[in-house]
This record gives sequence, structure tokens and C-alpha cells, in this order.
Amino acid sequence: MNIDLNDLRRRGAKKSWFSFAFIPDEELMSLPDGKFSEKARIDGEVEVYEDKAFLTGKLVFGIDANCSRCLKDSHADITVEFDEEFRPAPCDDEDVNVYEKDKIDVTALAKQLILTNMPYAIYCREDCKGLCPVCGKDLNEGDCGCNKN
Repeated sequence: MNIDLNDLRRRGAKKSWFSFAFIPDEELMSLPDGKFSEKARIDGEVEVYEDKAFLTGKLVFGIDANCSRCLKDSHADITVEFDEEFRPAPCDDEDVNVYEKDKIDVTALAKQLILTNMPYAIYCREDCKGLCPVCGKDLNEGDCGCNKN
């Protein structure tokens, strides 16, 4: 998934919309037994200048995994907004993304966004009570009567 800046410049476009759908690599998943639930989608706008480009937009992806409290099957939708500057390689500024041959690799940006926004845990619901540490009963279904002191 590349954005060709030369093509945009030839057409005289200063701004252009982009949209890509892709299946994230499973190696990006950090949750135990977690899976990406569907295709991820990255949508946004590229703003092109002679010596740089700006990408703004959002990335959306879904995760299926066990609830971190009660272990039930759970789903989370993650939306990440981004605003990134890109400059041609080589670039001495480590805080700036680079592009080569006037092409921005949106795949690399998407992977970076997934990795940095992967949740540490997902829950079946916000107020999940989890499992009893004594008997293992799902406390969402009611109290188990165990003495937890």
C-alpha cells in the first residue's frame, strides 16, 4: 500500500484522499490467544509539498480475545487517529517518518500504529467483575459465597 507522491505532483494535486483495507500480520498481536477479527482499514488525506508530505486520518482494527478478567470471548474495536509528517530519505530527524523514491509506504505506518496502540487487555464489558480467586466462579453471574479475605 503505497502513495505515489510523484503521481500526485504530476497531476497538480496538493491534497488527495486515500483508503486501504488490509489483513494485519498476526505477529503484531500481543494479546494471548488474540486474533484480528477482520480487515483493518486506514483512511486519510495526504498533503503534498516539494520536500515533505503530511498524512492525517484514522486507522480502525478489531481484536477478538479472551476477556482479561473473566476469560469469556470478547471483542474490541480500536480507532487510532494520526497526523504524521514524512520527508525524503535520508533525514537526520529521528522523529520524522521518511519515504523513498517519492512513495510513502502506508503499510509501515499502519503496522507502527497497530503496535503502538495495541491494548494490554480487553474486557467483555467495562464493569466485568472477573473470576473468584478462590473457586473460579464467574462473578458476573452472581456472588459465589467464598470468603475472599
